[in-house]
Amino acid sequence: MNDSASKSDRRAALTAAMQAAGCTAPKDWVNSELREDIPQFARFLMLQEVHQLADAVEDSLAEALFDRPDLEQTLDAVRAAVEPAALHDLFRAYAKALGNGFVMALDEGPSTASGDTPGWQLMETDAEGEPTGRLVQGLHEDYLDFDESYLRNPA
Repeated sequence: MNDSASKSDRRAALTAAMQAAGCTAPKDWVNSELREDIPQFARFLMLQEVHQLADAVEDSLAEALFDRPDLEQTLDAVRAAVEPAALHDLFRAYAKALGNGFVMALDEGPSTASGDTPGWQLMETDAEGEPTGRLVQGLHEDYLDFDESYLRNPA
């Protein structure tokens, strides 16, 4: 198989995989991954995961209240005073802001780093969990724009 056919096969497979994962517009992601060797599919999956966590308002509230039953009365009082849709929007916006802070921390490392402070990096792995050697970086560059325009509602 020649390089052109191999690249075409890789493009088709990557496009199909991203569409199957819920990406509605994989073309630019795929082109970047193939041309620049940036792990865009891994970046997409990480951004998707963080956004799905932020969207799961009721699940997050249940988790927050699990160890803090004393907060249930506070939440009940807030729910009685605020329209449910507005409260959901507030909690979702708060969660999205936390998600943005999370991806910034992943990308930039410790905010209090000094000369001898360890840091971290996020690395892509293959399907077997083995590191590919490609760093997953720049998540903050796409986080705020990564929304319903890239995602279909997985069924």
